Amino acid sequence: MKKNLRVLAVLGLAVVMTLTTAVPSLAIGGPAASKTTETKEEVKYEFKSGETVISMGAEAAGILTALGKASSTFERESCAYQGKNKVYTYKGFELCTYPVNKKDCVESVYIFDAAVSTPEGIKIGSTKKEVLAAYGDAYNADEAKFGTYAYTAGNTQLKIYTTKDVVDAIEYIVIPEK
Repeated sequence: MKKNLRVLAVLGLAVVMTLTTAVPSLAIGGPAASKTTETKEEVKYEFKSGETVISMGAEAAGILTALGKASSTFERESCAYQGKNKVYTYKGFELCTYPVNKKDCVESVYIFDAAVSTPEGIKIGSTKKEVLAAYGDAYNADEAKFGTYAYTAGNTQLKIYTTKDVVDAIEYIVIPEK
């Protein structure tokens, strides 16, 4: 009987200690509360031209309006979708759309001019070292053997093409839903 009381006392003490350390921090919004309410921000790659944010897969109409008149446009039959792909050329980059449910969505952005950079500051002429500092080493190792640093986040693949460890093109590409 004494042994049972001792076990109950130890268990009771453990419960009290647990509650006194956890409950106050939850009640006042301390560290335990912040861990339960904190949401991790989704990592994704988006291109920005001026104040216009371009997300892959987004409906293109509003983005095209915000960007203004393209210096040139080109249409071609889509290989993957019903309808036409459209390519809009702006100063330093091209934006390509694809048709989905009678709407055009952003398929890719291709940067070809050193005057245009990613939001992280990478541009034509940046070094491999700068790319790794900006995006880390979670790239596709198979493609890196050929000088392409491919990073994937959300529905976007960011490809940074290099020659002799110097960036010569950058491309954002939508990853289609399956």
